[in-house]
Amino acid sequence: MSTPAWVDIILDTLSPADAWKCVFERLEEISVSCGSPVDLHNQTVAPDRLLAETAWDLWACYPDAACRTSSQLEEWCSAPSSIGRAVLVLDALSLREMPWLLAGARARNIPPTDVRVTGAESPSDTDQFARALGVPSRSHLAGNGAPGSFKLSQLKAYTDVISMPFEDSVGGIPHEPDVFVWHTWLDDLIHVHKKLPDQLCKTASATLQGDGFWKFVDRLRQGRKLVITSDHGYAVSKLFSSEEIDPDVIEKLRQNFGAARYKKSNGPWQDQFMPPIVVDHNEHHVVMGQRKWRVQGGYPQVCHGGLSLLEIAVPFMELPPLLSQSQQ
Repeated sequence: MSTPAWVDIILDTLSPADAWKCVFERLEEISVSCGSPVDLHNQTVAPDRLLAETAWDLWACYPDAACRTSSQLEEWCSAPSSIGRAVLVLDALSLREMPWLLAGARARNIPPTDVRVTGAESPSDTDQFARALGVPSRSHLAGNGAPGSFKLSQLKAYTDVISMPFEDSVGGIPHEPDVFVWHTWLDDLIHVHKKLPDQLCKTASATLQGDGFWKFVDRLRQGRKLVITSDHGYAVSKLFSSEEIDPDVIEKLRQNFGAARYKKSNGPWQDQFMPPIVVDHNEHHVVMGQRKWRVQGGYPQVCHGGLSLLEIAVPFMELPPLLSQSQQ
């Protein structure tokens, strides 16, 4: 059976929920087989333009219609299990990194039990994902400090936030049946070290296929099945297909967003451009599509928070447990 075209998926699917399901399924097919992150981006240009310029109603209803990572984690953690469970949130992990994760697993003869694509919150940032999990911020999960509002509390899991190199983090995983770890490695590369896209790709490829990372993964898998996922992806703006040229549009975007992709709102977005440029989600104004604009100092090359496919679509990969002989 032939693969449906993006226009059929986005414009002809009957319901928003079905449309987002089909979009994520198609993104999974593309991401696992792409030859490079640039190729992956190029294959998202057409659907991103369709969503931003024609089917913006799908972005408007995204929080309610799309299969979000936070809800999938709740479902996975609440299902009955005879063994332990571990969740590894790799902050800012995008679909660009999916082939390297799969290659690392394949090289070590670890067959994933599930590979799919799920969606970030909107805005696609760390705090919004943390709130969707019931905590005010990522830091509230550090040092086994998860509050009672944590939505995965049915796990009774040990929780932590880790920034150390993976090989140095192995000994910090306790012998608890259930573990939730949020690792900041890739987000740190993007924000703290301000890596450029090519540097990010080179570092991420080496890390996700390296022994240090997989020793950490295997420690999490000891007696536990493991989900590896992310809070959000990221955009590479130098590859964006659209740069605003209308002076009025540029001025409004500068005034409201600066060089960011989202901003806390004090009410509905008032400027009526056509097609719409901004949508209101979770008390924020959020920019739709692969849009950038001229700003002093230049638009950041790597960013997130907005609504483009590689910002919101993330891997959701389950790996089988490492079991001792007594558990087998």
